[in-house]
Formats: sequence, structure tokens, C-alpha cells
Amino acid sequence: MASFEEYRLLYERTEKLSERRQTTSQIYLTINTALFGAVAFLAKDSGFPGWEQTLGLLFLFAFGILICFIWLRILLRLEEILRWQYGQLRELEKIIPDSYQLFTKENLALYRPGKGREKFSFSLLESRLPVILMIIYGVFALGFVLSTALGGL
Repeated sequence: MASFEEYRLLYERTEKLSERRQTTSQIYLTINTALFGAVAFLAKDSGFPGWEQTLGLLFLFAFGILICFIWLRILLRLEEILRWQYGQLRELEKIIPDSYQLFTKENLALYRPGKGREKFSFSLLESRLPVILMIIYGVFALGFVLSTALGGL
């Protein structure tokens, strides 16, 4: 197979994987939105008193944390695969005649730490969202437990 044809196939595969990562995030954001809606309903309109309500909420918070953990693991795995595939694209750029080496130049300009700047990564930013949501679930769970224990619910 010619180098350019191999490059094109790898590029298409990499693009599909990148789209899959975006779709995964959209799905897990939707799940978390629905979960927060269920939490709001249970907290406001369920009619369950005290600890019954808190136990139901704790189940939802634990489920939310589990969902976010799974989401984070998927994102990190997809990032690992994408990093490898982009590395392969950069290697193929070296052997393709008259290649502009777009991915190599992009990597050097944007993704490598330089003077006074950190390494940039969309995946790093994207992977912070499940962590933030896990923290929110944990804080809400602690708040409901404390509120119930102190007689607030």
C-alpha cells in the first residue's frame, strides 16, 4: 500500500475515533443531566420524609459518580488511542514526498510545552468535566446527609 493511501486511511480512522469521543461525551452529559433532574425531583417533590429521601438521593449520587468514573475511563482510553494514531500520522508524514507535515507542525506549535506555556490538550480539558461532576455529586451527598442528620429534611 502506498504511504499516502495508508496515511489517508489512518487519518479517516482517527477522525472517526475523535467523533466517537465527542459523541461519548454528549451521551454522558445527557445521562448526567437526566440524573440531576431526578435528584431535583426527589429532593423537591418526592414526598419521602427524612432518611428515606436521603437514601434515595444517595443512591442517585452513587450512580452519578459511577457513571462519571466510567465516562472518565472511556475518555482517557480514547485519548491514549488518539495520541498513538496521531503519532503514526506524524511518522507517515516524514516519508510522504512533498508532505506539508500538517500534524507534525500542529503538534509542535500547540501540544508541546514551550517557553512559558503548558501542554494543551482538548482531552485533558474534556476529562476534567467528569471529575468536576463527581465532586459535585459528593458535595451534594454530604450536604443531604448532614442536613438530614441535623433535622433539616
